[in-house]
Amino acid sequence: MMNKIIGFITITLSIGLMIASTGCRMVDPPADPAVAWTPPDWAVQTEDSVWDSLREKPVDLSAPLSIANCVDLALKNSPVTRQFWAAARAAAAQVGQAESYLYPQVSVSGDGTYLKQKYSMKDGIASGNDPDSDGFNYGPGLQLNWLLFDFGGVRGGIEEARQTLLATNYSFNQSIQDLILDVEKSYYELFSARSEVKAAESDVEDTEKSLEAAQQKFEVGLVSKLDELQAQSTYQDSLYRLESAKGDVKSARAGLAEALGLAADADFDIAEPDGELPTTVSSDEVSGLIEEGLKKRPDIASLRAELRAKEAAIDVAGSGYYPSLNLGGSANKLWYSYREDPELYDDSYMYTGYLSINWDIFSGFRDREKKLAAEANAAQARESLAEAEISASADVWTKYYAFNTAVGKYKFANSFFETSQESYNLALESYNAGLKSILDLLQSQSSLSSARSQLIVAKKDLFTTLADLAHATGTLGVKKD
Repeated sequence: MMNKIIGFITITLSIGLMIASTGCRMVDPPADPAVAWTPPDWAVQTEDSVWDSLREKPVDLSAPLSIANCVDLALKNSPVTRQFWAAARAAAAQVGQAESYLYPQVSVSGDGTYLKQKYSMKDGIASGNDPDSDGFNYGPGLQLNWLLFDFGGVRGGIEEARQTLLATNYSFNQSIQDLILDVEKSYYELFSARSEVKAAESDVEDTEKSLEAAQQKFEVGLVSKLDELQAQSTYQDSLYRLESAKGDVKSARAGLAEALGLAADADFDIAEPDGELPTTVSSDEVSGLIEEGLKKRPDIASLRAELRAKEAAIDVAGSGYYPSLNLGGSANKLWYSYREDPELYDDSYMYTGYLSINWDIFSGFRDREKKLAAEANAAQARESLAEAEISASADVWTKYYAFNTAVGKYKFANSFFETSQESYNLALESYNAGLKSILDLLQSQSSLSSARSQLIVAKKDLFTTLADLAHATGTLGVKKD
């Protein structure tokens, strides 16, 4: 028996020393406020398993991605919604923890004690009534405790956890809508950036034609050198804007890759939007859209659930004013082993059961302050909900009229482009015939370039404001039966 005890102590000390040795790696704070901190060698990570897993994740990017493909890929691949999904699962586990107080709590223990007791002798007589002891006792124990009643504290805690879960689930839905909006805007941003490149290339072609016309007329002496230089400067400016447009494509591409949950250097392409441009909105009046938004927006629903959770917390805090009723019991069994007298004791056991009332009569006003804090938190949540609902109504209103404005701007931009194209063609023809000056031609070309850009921006605004309106009303990405 002694060898077993010594072995147990040795193993315990070894484990303790091992834990202490691994926990003693010191981390010093920065030594100088003007000098960068140098991390210790053991803290420097040369590998990043998270980034490696993103690199290795299989994603089919062989075909051009439509807007629907982009949304589907983002929902499967983006870490944004997964964060809220994990939070919702954690909140569900919190509900289980709150419900666990409805059931008895049972615990099992095991004890082992070594005792060596030696009594001193005085005049040959032991100073104590018990004989010397040198032995070991061990055995299991069982403990049960069951909260039977606490004036609504447990029920309030369960309701608080459930409402928190509802709020988290609504936040998850909101993250999906936010992600879809981000993907759609990034998609149209990239599409518009590519369209701007095509428009810039068309501007280069137009300014090149103007330059060639000016050069030909200068060679035959019909215009001065100034015409050629003005046409050449316009041509060079168009080349500059073309390079700028190409850079914008790279930036927009990185933005879409981020929304899709891909590395910025991922090799993918997008397809052009299909279908007709949206030029109408729901026939409902804006007031109806506001009401629809307040009913369907997940962020508003989340705040409502948070308010109910805060109200349930008041019940939890209020239960502290009253007593709780508990049922409990325990059982223990011990075996004994003595070296001096093996038959001194063989074993023993003990069983207990109880029904108790626990009541904190006075706790330094802690319970009162706890309930006051819960009531204040509920009041704050109520005002936060009111603020959010007012903001949501303004959001729907703004997005509704932004879309209507975008519809009108697109119609006028399309007319402006058609007129500018005809004006430029006529100006070029008239310049070649000697009826217009180089300034008239360049002015027509500049108007055509502006019209191209306006039309591209108007198309993008038409799509994005419609997505914004759907997002504001809480219907973005929601499928109806």
